[in-house]
Formats: sequence, structure tokens, C-alpha cells
Amino acid sequence: MAVLLVSFLVGAVLGQGFKVLVLVPAFAIALVVTIGAGVAHVDTVWSIVLTSATVAIGLQLGYLFGISVRLVLVAALARLHVALPSASTSARHPTR
Repeated sequence: MAVLLVSFLVGAVLGQGFKVLVLVPAFAIALVVTIGAGVAHVDTVWSIVLTSATVAIGLQLGYLFGISVRLVLVAALARLHVALPSASTSARHPTR
């Protein structure tokens, strides 16, 4: 469960600032770390495979969550920008 949470959070952070191609090296690094930890703990092959799949799913779901949050924040800021008139434009073009 902790592995899923950590990979989800890493995916969410990556989703905030990077394109989807950043997941390829993230998967590779996560796979190497997961296999290394499984071998060091003398886990079974199926346990290592399950942990690797959990990490991959967590990264993908976290990335999806991260880009969703970014989309909502950008939309909210755009709506706020449209709703508030800029003071500099009214100073440049005074009404007659």
C-alpha cells in the first residue's frame, strides 16, 4: 500500500509540470528500483511482478490526477482573469 501511495504522489508531481513522455524514464527507474528491492529482500518472482505492476499503475494514476489538478487550476485562473477587468487598460483609454 505504501508503494502505491508513493508512486501515486510521484506521478502527481510529474503530472504538474511534465508531458506524458516523462513516464517512460520514470517507469524504467521504478522498475529497476522495484526489482532491486525485491531481490535484496529475497522476494518471490510473482511478488516482484505484482509490486512492479502496482508501481506502474500508481505512476499512471498519479500522473492523471496531477494533470487534472493542473487543468482545473488553469481554468480557474483563466476564469478569474476574465472576470476581473484590468486596471491598466482603463487608464490607457479613458472614457470621453
